[in-house]
Amino acid sequence: MGTGASNIARIGYDPARAAALPAPVLAASAGCGNPLARARPRPGETVLDLGSGGGLDCFLAAGEVGPTGRVIGLDMTGAMLEKAEAARRALGLAHVEFRRGEMEAMPLASAAVDIIISNCAVNLSPDKAAVFREAFRVLRPGGRLALSDVLRTGEGGGGSMEEWCACIAGALTPGEFLEGLRAAGFEQAQIAERKPYIAEGHESMVITAEKPG
Repeated sequence: MGTGASNIARIGYDPARAAALPAPVLAASAGCGNPLARARPRPGETVLDLGSGGGLDCFLAAGEVGPTGRVIGLDMTGAMLEKAEAARRALGLAHVEFRRGEMEAMPLASAAVDIIISNCAVNLSPDKAAVFREAFRVLRPGGRLALSDVLRTGEGGGGSMEEWCACIAGALTPGEFLEGLRAAGFEQAQIAERKPYIAEGHESMVITAEKPG
């Protein structure tokens, strides 16, 4: 995983679209993939971004759902929320909002959103089963999920400080991730994309799933 503007194209984003965003948003980007490419938001839909950070995916999603849609960024870090909100005001995006909260207990009503995305954040949760249950709860029937994350494919994941800094200490195996989604009630859970990751024994993947309609 890289960070900043130099990482944008490498993980699958259109550099031209990203270039229109404020520099602090690009600098705060620490994603490992492009979940929006798999989620494919449509005009008028509501998108929830888990661990929204500086707001990169939220602002890109805002352009896809348009002014009749809505984008909600959820993050537990005050500094990131302040950075994202400052960028939102600068961009004049009234249909984007940021909320402080945790993925394991999302401050949203049930069946409130059409799409959930996340970019290299779920692996940091100490209770991924709770994240999956909450994601299922807040999605509307027929809603879809696209999570970009780091998954463990070999040795590693012991929880050292170095691993936490590399965003991999909490990484699940692909099988564990998919089974967790299915246990929460999701259908069509699958690996939609995978690519090499900088840490040995890990890969960056995009996992997709749907809530039964």
